[in-house]
Amino acid sequence: MSATPVRRTQEQRRTETIGKLVEATIESIEQVGYHRTSLGEICARSGVSKGGLFRHFGSRLDLIIAAAEEVAARHSAAFDDLRADGVPLGIDDILAFARARIRHETNVVWFEVLVAARTEPDLRERLAPITQSLYEMIEARAVANFEGLGLPEDLVRLAVTSAIHMFDGETIVSYSYPRPEVEAARMKSAVELFTALGKDLAAE
Repeated sequence: MSATPVRRTQEQRRTETIGKLVEATIESIEQVGYHRTSLGEICARSGVSKGGLFRHFGSRLDLIIAAAEEVAARHSAAFDDLRADGVPLGIDDILAFARARIRHETNVVWFEVLVAARTEPDLRERLAPITQSLYEMIEARAVANFEGLGLPEDLVRLAVTSAIHMFDGETIVSYSYPRPEVEAARMKSAVELFTALGKDLAAE
């Protein structure tokens, strides 16, 4: 006797459709870029009609923002997983993790949207609080990780965001001018610099 099919609720169908649209938007931006990610492209990738899309999102901008929020949420979840056991990480682990997240294919979406926001005021305005929230999360995780070492919180926040910006630039340039040997040397120097800085301050 065959099992009776489980019927999904309206809310479950809604959640599934939104998930398909957001995932298709992320995939499209990552593969063909922000400007070529049209509503038609998103619908084709998701299998959702434009009518279905507009039942959940009022505009392309709304969908782009939902995709940016999802990318930020994935970064946040990755940081939580990294510290799941509560054991503090070393400078080398933190920097290696930060570089890996920045080079992750999903982060390409973040780059694309940030660059587009430079010349699109509406996008810039709506992306600003997501960006702020993401950086505050990263800084808070860094402060918590190095708690007990006596390091000034402001310095920890500055150090981690400086490293992220360094890896952002490195990643973008690497698409057209990859230099793995320089990148390896840069990571080694960064670990040595931050380690020495931490030891000096902890000794004061």
